[in-house]
Amino acid sequence: MTVQGIESAYALPKKETPKVAGLFDQDTFLKLLVAQLKNPSPFSPPDADKLMEQAVQFGMLERLVKVEEAVREMNRATYLTQAAEIVGREVLVLHDDQQVSGVVERVLLNEQGAWVVIGGESYDIGQVVEVRP
Repeated sequence: MTVQGIESAYALPKKETPKVAGLFDQDTFLKLLVAQLKNPSPFSPPDADKLMEQAVQFGMLERLVKVEEAVREMNRATYLTQAAEIVGREVLVLHDDQQVSGVVERVLLNEQGAWVVIGGESYDIGQVVEVRP
Protein backbone atom coordinates (compact mmCIF):
# COMPACT_ATOMS: atom_id res chain seq x y z
CA MET A 1 0.00 0.00 0.00
CA THR A 2 1.51 3.31 -1.04
CA VAL A 3 0.86 6.26 1.26
CA GLN A 4 1.22 9.75 -0.08
CA GLY A 5 1.10 13.01 1.74
CA ILE A 6 1.12 11.77 5.33
CA GLU A 7 2.82 14.92 6.45
CA SER A 8 0.58 17.30 4.55
CA ALA A 9 -2.66 15.58 5.47
CA TYR A 10 -1.88 15.08 9.15
CA ALA A 11 0.87 17.57 9.85
CA LEU A 12 1.17 18.82 13.38
CA PRO A 13 0.27 22.43 13.77
CA LYS A 14 3.05 24.66 14.90
CA LYS A 15 2.79 25.69 18.51
CA GLU A 16 3.02 29.38 17.69
CA THR A 17 1.24 30.87 14.75
CA PRO A 18 3.24 33.41 12.79
CA LYS A 19 2.07 37.00 13.03
CA VAL A 20 0.51 38.35 9.89
CA ALA A 21 1.23 41.93 8.86
CA GLY A 22 -1.60 44.17 10.01
CA LEU A 23 -2.84 41.80 12.73
CA PHE A 24 -1.87 41.67 16.36
CA ASP A 25 -2.21 39.24 19.19
CA GLN A 26 -4.40 39.23 22.28
CA ASP A 27 -1.82 40.98 24.47
CA THR A 28 -1.39 43.84 22.02
CA PHE A 29 -5.15 44.28 21.78
CA LEU A 30 -5.49 44.43 25.56
CA LYS A 31 -2.59 46.90 25.88
CA LEU A 32 -4.20 49.21 23.31
CA LEU A 33 -7.54 49.04 25.09
CA VAL A 34 -5.97 49.84 28.47
CA ALA A 35 -3.95 52.69 26.94
CA GLN A 36 -7.13 54.18 25.49
CA LEU A 37 -8.82 54.01 28.89
CA LYS A 38 -5.84 55.53 30.73
CA ASN A 39 -5.25 58.32 28.23
CA PRO A 40 -8.57 59.62 26.91
CA SER A 41 -8.46 62.44 24.40
CA PRO A 42 -9.66 65.73 25.91
CA PHE A 43 -11.15 66.70 22.54
CA SER A 44 -13.20 63.53 22.09
CA PRO A 45 -14.23 61.82 25.30
CA PRO A 46 -14.54 58.04 25.22
CA ASP A 47 -17.73 56.79 23.64
CA ALA A 48 -19.44 54.15 25.77
CA ASP A 49 -20.65 52.31 22.65
CA LYS A 50 -17.14 52.12 21.24
CA LEU A 51 -15.75 50.87 24.54
CA MET A 52 -18.45 48.19 24.69
CA GLU A 53 -17.69 47.20 21.10
CA GLN A 54 -13.99 46.86 21.93
CA ALA A 55 -14.78 44.76 25.01
CA VAL A 56 -16.95 42.47 22.89
CA GLN A 57 -14.17 42.19 20.29
CA PHE A 58 -11.72 41.28 23.02
CA GLY A 59 -14.07 38.59 24.34
CA MET A 60 -14.46 37.18 20.83
CA LEU A 61 -10.70 37.15 20.38
CA GLU A 62 -10.30 35.22 23.63
CA ARG A 63 -12.86 32.63 22.56
CA LEU A 64 -11.24 32.24 19.14
CA VAL A 65 -7.87 31.62 20.78
CA LYS A 66 -9.43 28.93 22.98
CA VAL A 67 -11.12 27.30 19.98
CA GLU A 68 -7.81 27.32 18.10
CA GLU A 69 -6.05 25.64 21.04
CA ALA A 70 -8.78 22.99 21.26
CA VAL A 71 -8.54 22.25 17.54
CA ARG A 72 -4.77 21.92 17.82
CA GLU A 73 -5.10 19.42 20.65
CA MET A 74 -7.68 17.42 18.69
CA ASN A 75 -5.40 17.42 15.64
CA ARG A 76 -2.47 16.30 17.78
CA ALA A 77 -4.47 13.44 19.28
CA THR A 78 -5.74 12.37 15.86
CA TYR A 79 -2.26 12.57 14.40
CA LEU A 80 -0.80 10.50 17.22
CA THR A 81 -3.54 7.89 16.90
CA GLN A 82 -3.01 7.56 13.17
CA ALA A 83 0.76 7.49 13.53
CA ALA A 84 0.52 4.82 16.25
CA GLU A 85 -1.41 2.57 13.86
CA ILE A 86 1.81 1.88 11.94
CA VAL A 87 3.71 0.67 15.02
CA GLY A 88 4.66 -2.97 14.39
CA ARG A 89 4.08 -2.65 10.66
CA GLU A 90 6.72 -2.73 7.96
CA VAL A 91 7.25 0.59 6.19
CA LEU A 92 9.40 1.95 3.42
CA VAL A 93 11.09 5.27 4.12
CA LEU A 94 12.85 7.48 1.57
CA HIS A 95 15.80 9.04 3.42
CA ASP A 96 18.65 10.91 1.71
CA ASP A 97 17.71 9.38 -1.66
CA GLN A 98 17.94 5.90 -0.15
CA GLN A 99 15.12 3.54 0.68
CA VAL A 100 15.05 2.21 4.22
CA SER A 101 12.71 -0.65 5.03
CA GLY A 102 11.86 -2.06 8.43
CA VAL A 103 9.33 -2.56 11.16
CA VAL A 104 8.25 0.56 13.05
CA GLU A 105 9.34 0.09 16.66
CA ARG A 106 7.64 3.22 17.98
CA VAL A 107 6.45 6.67 17.01
CA LEU A 108 7.85 9.83 18.59
CA LEU A 109 5.79 13.00 18.66
CA ASN A 110 7.23 16.40 19.52
CA GLU A 111 6.89 20.04 18.48
CA GLN A 112 8.86 19.41 15.29
CA GLY A 113 6.51 16.65 14.14
CA ALA A 114 6.20 12.88 14.26
CA TRP A 115 9.06 10.44 13.81
CA VAL A 116 9.04 6.70 13.20
CA VAL A 117 11.78 4.60 14.77
CA ILE A 118 13.12 1.76 12.60
CA GLY A 119 16.13 -0.24 13.73
CA GLY A 120 16.89 2.33 16.41
CA GLU A 121 17.00 5.20 13.88
CA SER A 122 14.40 7.99 13.76
CA TYR A 123 12.86 9.11 10.47
CA ASP A 124 10.42 11.91 9.80
CA ILE A 125 7.00 10.39 9.25
CA GLY A 126 6.71 12.52 6.13
CA GLN A 127 9.44 10.34 4.60
CA VAL A 128 7.25 7.21 4.82
CA VAL A 129 6.33 6.30 1.26
CA GLU A 130 4.78 2.88 1.83
CA VAL A 131 3.12 0.93 4.64
CA ARG A 132 3.15 -2.80 4.11
CA PRO A 133 0.61 -5.25 5.57
